[in-house]
Amino acid sequence: MLTKSEFTAEVGKGIKKWRIKRNVSQEELAHRAGLYRTYVGHLENFKYSPSAYVLYKIAKALKVQISDFFPET
Repeated sequence: MLTKSEFTAEVGKGIKKWRIKRNVSQEELAHRAGLYRTYVGHLENFKYSPSAYVLYKIAKALKVQISDFFPET
């Protein structure tokens, strides 16, 4: 089982991976999801652990499933 900090890092990596795959800047993702660009950066750099609602908004903005951000078990 992952620790909370390890899980936060894996989710942050997942967000960044899908953002890049979709060729979307942090600024554009923030705009689409109704977030601040700095917040998106903090998520991708493992500084914050997003709520379920934030993950939902980001997933919708990137047109992926929320589970795509989670590490495979």
